[in-house]
Amino acid sequence: MFYIPVLVFLFGAVIGSFLNVVIYRLPKGMSLSFPSSHCPKCEFKLRWYDNIPIISYIMLKGRCR
Repeated sequence: MFYIPVLVFLFGAVIGSFLNVVIYRLPKGMSLSFPSSHCPKCEFKLRWYDNIPIISYIMLKGRCR
């Protein structure tokens, strides 16, 4: 039964990450798919593994690549 809370946590992290993108982009009239994910300050294009919730935040120490 240990795996159920872990799966719920991971699902919530993925959904929360996606909703963060939606909340950021839709009011600005931006597309959800284009341009790809980027740093809002320096416009650096993020790699696919930079979009993994929580793990990438820890690996990048909360900063832009």
